Amino acid sequence: LSSFFPQAHVYTLDNDLLTTEQRQFYEDNGYLLIKNLVSDEDIERFRKEFMRICRREVKPPGIMIMKNESLRSQFGQSENVVNKVQDFQEDEELFRYCTLPEV
Repeated sequence: LSSFFPQAHVYTLDNDLLTTEQRQFYEDNGYLLIKNLVSDEDIERFRKEFMRICRREVKPPGIMIMKNESLRSQFGQSENVVNKVQDFQEDEELFRYCTLPEV
């Protein structure tokens, strides 16, 4: 039967923003990279805030910083060992990313 009916998209809705190929890539891989979607200025602001969080200059309530400890011998305690920051909704600057119309 699957040869008669195309694979349904499970994680994306029909829209005018993404191509069929982009939707399929997201369906297959769980992410989609769209270059230059966010301005260089915003990216720099988000990078600076990420660095402040990694250096613990700011500690938004509830934020969780995930590290890859196997990289510690190579990078020490730098931001290079951080592989995920989650629960950042209390950090106004990082959360601003989620509210960008482009996103």
